[in-house]
Amino acid sequence: MYDHLLQNILKHRIIPKDEQVLIANSFSIKRFKSSDWLIKPGTIARQLFFINNGVLKITLPHPHNKDVVYFFLKEHQFMTFLYSMYGNVPAVQGLQAACVAEVMMINYEQLTDLYRQLPYLRALIDEIAQLSMAEMVTIKNVYMFGEASDKYQNFLQRQPDVAKRVALNDIASYLGITPQSLSRIRRSITNSKVIF
Repeated sequence: MYDHLLQNILKHRIIPKDEQVLIANSFSIKRFKSSDWLIKPGTIARQLFFINNGVLKITLPHPHNKDVVYFFLKEHQFMTFLYSMYGNVPAVQGLQAACVAEVMMINYEQLTDLYRQLPYLRALIDEIAQLSMAEMVTIKNVYMFGEASDKYQNFLQRQPDVAKRVALNDIASYLGITPQSLSRIRRSITNSKVIF
């Protein structure tokens, strides 16, 4: 259960076994249903999450519509809004389950206690978060321009496992196209496939 959490950390640093156990034992497991909030926009992020199973979505409030999906996160990624957690300020974004999800989580007080016991850990978590953010921006930039059908084809190529598990409305929001356009695109793709 804790293997993926530790493997993710160990990719970046060698850690003694007893410290690995300390880290793993500091996290608890929680399951979320689709659409459950892990962090609501306008609230302070109080936990660090590691996705064991499922897909989470980062949302942005929209003044005239429901929240916009900014990004999908899948298994074996850490996630929180560090600026909110460390700065004790409300998060602009939200974090929500895009499907049934199981996460490992640690609250801020336990995390700061872990940082005191393992002084290298904060810099390590921050480094992992920055790498994840850079990857997120790179992927998101691919969907910024082009025709709606091109955006959807890119999404299917780059994040096929996510495409199978999340709602079509969320995919449309993420790609910046209307649900109606996405339905038409999906129909045309299905109709254009030749069955032998």
